[in-house]
Formats: sequence, C-alpha cells, structure tokens
Amino acid sequence: MTVTLTEATKLKKEVNDRFSAQIHFHDGCGGQYFSLDESNDELQKYITAYFTDMNMHAVFSEDGLYFTIKKGTTC
Repeated sequence: MTVTLTEATKLKKEVNDRFSAQIHFHDGCGGQYFSLDESNDELQKYITAYFTDMNMHAVFSEDGLYFTIKKGTTC
C-alpha cells in the first residue's frame, strides 16, 4: 500500500501535536515504512485507528519502532 507524501505529512503533524513524538517516513526503492524514536502503546493505538479510518492497516514490528501500511483493516 502506498501512502502519499501529503498523508504522511498530515500524520507526522498530528502525532507531533498530540504526543510530542516524531514519526519518520521512509520512501525508497524497497518500499515505504515509518519509524518511531521510541515505542509507545498509546501512540500505536492512535496510529492504528488513524489508518483504520482510511481502510488501511498499520503493521508494527515486534519492538514497536517500525510499521508498514497494508490495504484493508486487518491482515
């Protein structure tokens, strides 16, 4: 699933405003993913809900520091 730069920028701003946290958007030949500076359960819940509203699903790494986006609300 491809996330537009506009969508990524909006998410980064909302997360910074609500959680004072930084999300890093990585977009290259190998695909897109996001990274966080630190794991945060409340932030993960917010990100999951944010993408669910867009019919997308955030898939987090075991350590909670990275996630990718898949189409649909479940994997």
